Amino acid sequence: MRSDDPARMEQMRTWLRQVAAALDLDPRLVLDHEEELLGLVAAVAHGPTRPGAPLTAFLVGVAAGRGAEVPPLTARVAALVDEGDWPEARRQVRPTSR
Repeated sequence: MRSDDPARMEQMRTWLRQVAAALDLDPRLVLDHEEELLGLVAAVAHGPTRPGAPLTAFLVGVAAGRGAEVPPLTARVAALVDEGDWPEARRQVRPTSR
């Protein structure tokens, strides 16, 4: 689990449940992959592009919505991060695969 403040993490989960309900989605879609998605967004933000991190997560979500499994998707995108020669890249946070 990430080392973020537990209260902030619970606030995030509450928010995600509310968003999932508003979009008529099962909140487990994101909560079951919380650690790997947060890790991926952090890797992108600290590597290729901070503003592109949430949009990268969106693209992973679109691919998952088309039936792809989340762990292989995050692994493929993480490999792109690792392959790049990004200025100021700090790849301390890595997505995990399940």
